[in-house]
Amino acid sequence: MMSYEEAVAYLSTLQQRGWRLGLDRMEAFLRAANLDNNLGSGMTQYLHVAGTNGKGSVTAYLQSILVEAGYATGAFFSPYVVDLRERVQFGREFIGRDDFARHVSELAPIAAELEAEYGCVTEFEMKTAVGVRYWTERQCAWVALEVGLGGRLDATNVVTPAGSGIVSIGYDHTAILGGTLSEIATEKAGIIKPGRPVVSGDLPSEALDAVGRRVDDSQAPWWRWGREVKLTGSGPFTVETPGGTFEGLTPGLVGAPQPHNMAVAIAMAVVSGAVTNPEAIRRGVVLASLPGRFQRLSLAGHTFILDGAHNAESALQLRTSLEQHYPGERFTLITGMVDGHEPEGVMAPLRDVIERTYVAPIDFYRALPPEKLAPYCVAPVPCATVGEALDGAVTHTNPILVTGSFYLVGDVLRTLEARRGVD
Repeated sequence: MMSYEEAVAYLSTLQQRGWRLGLDRMEAFLRAANLDNNLGSGMTQYLHVAGTNGKGSVTAYLQSILVEAGYATGAFFSPYVVDLRERVQFGREFIGRDDFARHVSELAPIAAELEAEYGCVTEFEMKTAVGVRYWTERQCAWVALEVGLGGRLDATNVVTPAGSGIVSIGYDHTAILGGTLSEIATEKAGIIKPGRPVVSGDLPSEALDAVGRRVDDSQAPWWRWGREVKLTGSGPFTVETPGGTFEGLTPGLVGAPQPHNMAVAIAMAVVSGAVTNPEAIRRGVVLASLPGRFQRLSLAGHTFILDGAHNAESALQLRTSLEQHYPGERFTLITGMVDGHEPEGVMAPLRDVIERTYVAPIDFYRALPPEKLAPYCVAPVPCATVGEALDGAVTHTNPILVTGSFYLVGDVLRTLEARRGVD
């Protein structure tokens, strides 16, 4: 059997061989691994979450609600931030290192056998299969499952969920998902299955129409933001749904979009029949946690705000959160981005609250070189390492904002942890 380190190294080789959207290989992989009988019709039920922004937060709220309701609960997050085992969880715990290595070791020969006919299994497909195998082994009753990219052709779309959620629709991955909100929404709505209920968040009208067409084709029950799902109050909040009204709600995640994301998760739990108990829902939402979502910490007298915003819509939400929690403040920015995202869309909403930017390289194969990102930034200082960017940022008295990519947030958190100063 592989060691944990060997399993991580093996996954790195899969990452270097690229990726592709499509379900044929993933379906064949799960059949060959005898896992295709637990994708929604077996003992495990799934809640499947797609969207441009907020899908990780909704998944975290669902995970926490299901745990508080007493279920054996699995969860899958994309991407991870600090530890790759964040991808696959049981209860609120990451999959163990030994379990991770064992599942990768036993799935790797099956993947190799498929390669001649289907091509190389991708890193994401392998991690998804590890999750299905682990949740089956742990006899999970429910899994909160976050989509990786898009929806229709994402490897997670092999499940037939008890309920689906389309959290938000905005411009991201347009070269892959399409250049209009309708096209992007159509791809993400591909997770909706015949007769299985769906909840949609606060979507632009063009996107809502596209989701509606998929709902009609699937004859799926549909709860829409502002109609069947309503959020009131300024904290604690009240969420009204056709399945019940839930009061005294405080989201455990901080930031402007979190009340909305909390409400979408509650509606998904209720419409699917998973959880309707008000106390489990109240406890679940306040205990939800997830790194890199307006995460705040301190180090040697400095305040850090870490957020994975990487497109225009999420950057606008981040700006709103900064105005709410740090009115009138100016920030020192550490940023880095992945090739394929749009630097101007991310930097524009933040530009007038930034005094200086340290542009760091990300430890990721598609990282955008700092010299290509720097022209979009305020007073840019290109850096050779994340450590160098941190060293520069702490010479200023401003709060330090870290944003542009979840991979960057992970690199910064690991570096801070290595310095043993995180509160």
